[in-house]
Amino acid sequence: MAINNDRILGYDFARGIAIIGMIIVNFKTVMVAESDSILYQALDLFSGKAAALFVALAGVGMTLMYESAKRKNSPEKLTKVKSDLLKRALFLFVTGLSYYFIWPADILHYYGVYMTIGVLLLSASTRILQWISLLIPLGYMGLLIILDYEAGWDWSTLEYQDFFTPSGFLRHLFFNGFHPVFPWVAFLLTGIWVGRINLRDQKKRTRLWIGALLTFIVFTGLSAFLQSRTGYFPAPEAEALNSLLGTGPMPPTLFYMFSAGGLSVFLITVSVQVCFLYPEAKWIRYLVSTGQLALSNYFFHVVIGMVAIELLFGRLEQSFSTGFAFGYAMAFSVLLVWFSHSWRKKYKRGPLEALMRRVTG
Repeated sequence: MAINNDRILGYDFARGIAIIGMIIVNFKTVMVAESDSILYQALDLFSGKAAALFVALAGVGMTLMYESAKRKNSPEKLTKVKSDLLKRALFLFVTGLSYYFIWPADILHYYGVYMTIGVLLLSASTRILQWISLLIPLGYMGLLIILDYEAGWDWSTLEYQDFFTPSGFLRHLFFNGFHPVFPWVAFLLTGIWVGRINLRDQKKRTRLWIGALLTFIVFTGLSAFLQSRTGYFPAPEAEALNSLLGTGPMPPTLFYMFSAGGLSVFLITVSVQVCFLYPEAKWIRYLVSTGQLALSNYFFHVVIGMVAIELLFGRLEQSFSTGFAFGYAMAFSVLLVWFSHSWRKKYKRGPLEALMRRVTG
């Protein structure tokens, strides 16, 4: 179970992939009206997958910090790690909410709550974490049947009408927002137990990526098969069933959670493998730097990437073609990759990462 002190670059590489994936998906979601084009449908397949990877990697990072402190056999060190994580969770929660009017689909404030729950379970056994990760998506399916998932939403504008009321805010945060704590916290808990696996061991990596890939394939395929059978039902019932059986992130059904979770673990494992095979490759180093500035890059893609388009064109939401949004996302990603690598040559931490360290101690 022990984690080597040397940094596993594959985790940072995977964060780089997650950031680029989130840029592509978010730019498409904001800039493009729903379309039947092949490119739009292809990009739509990745909706929620990059964000799930981002959250799972947070769990891995929490484990690495905790295991490092545990090896020092110091209760004070363990207490400090938990305290530092809780401070960072609060920082992320406040930061995410601070630019809600620019980016209502923010994940950072959810991230803060995921981390808080994760801190409470850092010392739990791997078996318990795995069971909780399995049971949360199952329990959420029950909530989808009992509660009104559409409460508060104006789907024509993707605006949450009672976000600034106590009940609306809590509903949005925990049940039917863009990345609700339940069930999304299961991704973080999955990352926590994956982080305990010594991925320097080839056999363990192989078993993990095979299991993760099979999970992704099985739940994606089962979702497609079951959705293909809903045509036998009347239109209203068929629409409701398609929603419950889909692998899209809204609502985050059982099929979405297991397919996205499986894909996340697969990508983490493969990223570690790739970095072990090509540790000195320039493209590896560039993406590793991008992942090491993940928080800053996430912030930049909103406050610079999206705001720049609105300033240049005078419009943003659902105003561009899929091709333009994809091209812009790729160009902006290349710019961020270059910036990240250049920054890391001079500084140990990214701008927002350094600010978080200073504010939280």
